[in-house]
Amino acid sequence: MKLQDFVQDKPILETEQLILRPLRKEDVVDLKEWLGDSSVYRYWGKRPGKSDLNPELLFQKPEKPTKSFHWGVVHKQDHKVIGDMWVYLIENDRMAKVAFRLSPAYQGNRLMTEALARVAIFCFEETELQRLWADVHVQNIASYKTLEKAGFKREGLIREGKMVNTYCDYYLYGMTKTDYIEITDKGLPPYWHCERFFRKN
Repeated sequence: MKLQDFVQDKPILETEQLILRPLRKEDVVDLKEWLGDSSVYRYWGKRPGKSDLNPELLFQKPEKPTKSFHWGVVHKQDHKVIGDMWVYLIENDRMAKVAFRLSPAYQGNRLMTEALARVAIFCFEETELQRLWADVHVQNIASYKTLEKAGFKREGLIREGKMVNTYCDYYLYGMTKTDYIEITDKGLPPYWHCERFFRKN
């Protein structure tokens, strides 16, 4: 399939513990529990916006068709939206940026590693994307460890660069389709928890 095939209908992705799906109006209650928490934005590159503090604003206007993806991360056991994930800034249908947030109450359990690994599988198996990348504040140890556990490689350090609206030192991370194939050929890392979704030979 191609990115164009997902412009209207976004996929629902599943892992052992999580479901990644488009956000819905009924998710507002869950989002209000964590989306306005100031700690979520410590290394985000900007302060929370109006829709972060008032998530009902996210659903006031219909979403425009786009090749980008924005999933809510649902915890299966708790039936709650505990985070979100983007694949966006798509260039020439070849490369895209990833970004993610997770409720502080659920951090430290490798849940976002599981979600990110599943997104990588989708991007490299179901679309023509050849590269995923992310930027992360040098002090955001939890996020860059998440990227590394999901197979991303640190590719560089930007000193005093602009990350969203903040000037800071930040790392660049990337994963190419070649990297992804190498990971699959070596066997499934135990923290991916996505066996039944893994690459078919």
